[in-house]
Amino acid sequence: MLGGAKYSYERYHQSKLANLLFTAALHDRLTAKEQRLPPLMRGGSSGVKALACTPGVCGTDMFVHATSQMRGAAGRSSPVDLSRVPSVEDGSLAQLKCICDPSVKSGQLFGPQGMGGLPTEIPLAPPTILVDRESKDGLWAACEKAVGVFSV
Repeated sequence: MLGGAKYSYERYHQSKLANLLFTAALHDRLTAKEQRLPPLMRGGSSGVKALACTPGVCGTDMFVHATSQMRGAAGRSSPVDLSRVPSVEDGSLAQLKCICDPSVKSGQLFGPQGMGGLPTEIPLAPPTILVDRESKDGLWAACEKAVGVFSV
C-alpha cells in the first residue's frame, strides 16, 4: 500500500515535512489566538511554543540501517563506521535547546549545520510549503479528521 521498502525514505521525508508543516500551522494558530487578547495580555504569556528540531545526521540505528542498505546496493559489505558521524547524544542538542533555552521563540526550527555541531536556527522562509496557508490548513484538517477536532 505504501510502496514497501523501495519508498521507505520517501515516506520518512514526507513524515518529517508533515511534522514541520504541523508546527508551522500550530504557530500560526497560537499567534492568532494571542492577537485576539487585549494588548496588555500579549507577549506569549501562555508559555506555549510551537517548535521543531532535527538531530541532523547522527549514529542512530536508522543511520546504520540506511548506510548498510546503501553499501549493500553498491556491493560493499564492510561495517558502518560510526566514528565519522555525530553521536546520538550530540543529535539531541537541538531538542535540548528547544526545551531549555528561554530565548527560543515559537515558530523556530533548530538543528546542526552540516554534519554536526551546536544547533542553530534554520529559517522557515519562502518559497516553501511551510509558509503555504492552503497546505497548513489541509494538514490541520487531516489531523482533526484522524484524531478529532481540537482547539488552540
